[in-house]
Formats: sequence, structure tokens, C-alpha cells
Amino acid sequence: MARGKALVAGALGIVGSNVAEYLHSQGGWEVVGIARSRPKHQPGWRLVGLDLADATACRKFVASEPGITHLFYAARAPKPQPADEAAANLAMLVNLMEPLQEFAPGFQHACLVHGTKWYGAHLGPFRTPAKEDDARHLPPNFYYDQADYVEGLQKGKSWTWSAVRPALVCGFSLGYPHSVVAVLAVYAAISNALGLPLRFPGTQAGFDGVTQATDVRLLARAMVWTATEPQCANQHLNVMNGDLFRWRNLWDRLARHFGMENGGVQTVTLATMMADKEPLWRSIVEKHGLRPLALSDIVNWNYADVTFRQNWDHISSTLKARRLGLDATVDTEEMFLELLERFREERVVP
Repeated sequence: MARGKALVAGALGIVGSNVAEYLHSQGGWEVVGIARSRPKHQPGWRLVGLDLADATACRKFVASEPGITHLFYAARAPKPQPADEAAANLAMLVNLMEPLQEFAPGFQHACLVHGTKWYGAHLGPFRTPAKEDDARHLPPNFYYDQADYVEGLQKGKSWTWSAVRPALVCGFSLGYPHSVVAVLAVYAAISNALGLPLRFPGTQAGFDGVTQATDVRLLARAMVWTATEPQCANQHLNVMNGDLFRWRNLWDRLARHFGMENGGVQTVTLATMMADKEPLWRSIVEKHGLRPLALSDIVNWNYADVTFRQNWDHISSTLKARRLGLDATVDTEEMFLELLERFREERVVP
């Protein structure tokens, strides 16, 4: 049964690639992914190179793709300054949404991917459990600009929108270094090669705190659900695995998985300590016959430092999504172990 033509923006990122794969696996969807770069391996769905910052190119592309019914927007342009980041990310979304209004008369839904930065999780302690209607923090925040723009554009139109807010998105993806699972896998491999125990590189508060995660496979399912479930029309929804975890409780299981001793907490700055580890990583790759990937292709150590130094609780309420019908859950500790094994199976780590 034909379900629609889905346009996935940011199709090579951890979220976009998994949404595209999920849509493709469901059947009935024509899937078109867009990204600035080309993949090393062509996916099963169609991928088009497109720079979302180029308004003219976006207009030409949308005009050449008749029948688009759904947009899954997972693209992001990081910038050092929040105001610059907000301006760039709003412009990219506008560059797609404006021609969709003109050239896609059958357009039905736009699903945006946001996150707990909506609540100021990156700034410091915030109200927990966070709920979708909590007050905003002091801007800039590009999530706010995108949400306000789409909400205003939709007024009086037949199409609808939704915005999902995951936390600590976890999954398998190559070429996307902002993955805590990839960080754990590579960090453990390097520590093991040096004969070290598995030490938590963040802070004691980060080790002990309560937090949440979102399996990207659950997120992909939830995004398609929000885009096709009438009750989710024009709604913001927190999407989490459904449980809570502490790194402290998980760390011993991770150490056993890697065949290492649990070394407890030793706070270091990974971006500094890993700056000279490329030669060591190349030797690990050669020794174990791994994929010839550079460290920078797999992990972003600055992202890792931020993730492991979250010194306050990160808890979002999932009541709204559950009341609307999203009943899927994931055991977070089991998720980590499963995904880490996937990185082994794909010959990314030993």
C-alpha cells in the first residue's frame, strides 16, 4: 500500500539514516534522502547530494521531486556561537519548507528532530522531569526558531507538523562522530591496547547522576508514528527509552563486555588526551583487520567530554507520548551492550 514520498534531510546522520532505513523497511514509502556529502556505501534508498544552505539549489531540487508528502528533518549545521547556529539552522529549514509549499500540493507533514537542549539541558540544571510545555530558557536556541517558524507557516494549511525531543541518541552509524556508543567502543579499545582498566573519563557527578537515552531505532519508529498519527498533529513529544540509568550502574557491565577491569572515575579531558592517539589507533586497526577509518571518522572527543560531564539529572517525562499511543520501550543497559556488539560485528573496533 502506498504510504507517501518521504524526504529525509540530514540522511547520513545517525537519526536521518535510521529514519530512512526504517521507512524503506516498512514498504510503501518512496524514500529520498538528502545530505551534503556522499556516503562510502550507497544505501538501499535514494540519496541526493544537496546543500541546504543554498536556497536556489533547494528550490530546484524540490521542484524536480514531485509528490513529496512527508518531511523528516534531521539536518543540523553546528556553529560556535549560538546566535549564528540559530540563524543558519533556521535558514536551512526555510530553504526546504518554502518550495514545498509551492511545489508539493499533496504535502502532509513535517517532523522536526529537536532534543533536551530545548529545556536548557546543555546550560545547567533544569526542571525535571521536563515536560513539553515547560518554559523556554533565554534564547538563542535554534529549536525555538524552527518551531516558531513551522507553527506560523502551518496556520491555515492542511498539512501538519510534529517535533520529537530525544535524549542521548544511541545507535549504529558510520561517518557520524557524535555517538556516545562509538565513543565508548573506541575509548575502551584504546585503553585496552594500553593495558589500562576501563575508567570513566567524566566527573564523579556525571558518573552518579540519573539520565536517559533514546535508542535511534525507537526514535525512527516514533518519528514515523508522529507523522502519520492524527493525534500527534502539531505536537511536541519527548521520546525516550522509558527507563533511567546511571553510568555508575552500567560501568561494570561495560567493563566485563570489553574484558577489562572497572577502573572507576578518572576525570580527564578526552579531546586533549586523545590528540596523539591516531598512530596507536592505526596500529589497532592493522592488528585486528578493522575498517580503515580514522578516529575523526568515528568519534568526536569534544562531544564525549560534554556527555560525560553532565553534572545534573537529565529526566524528561514521556507521559504525553504514551497517552497518545507510543507504547514502545527499550532497556537502556541492554541497548548499550547490543550496539557495542554491532560495532564489533561491523569491524569498527576489535
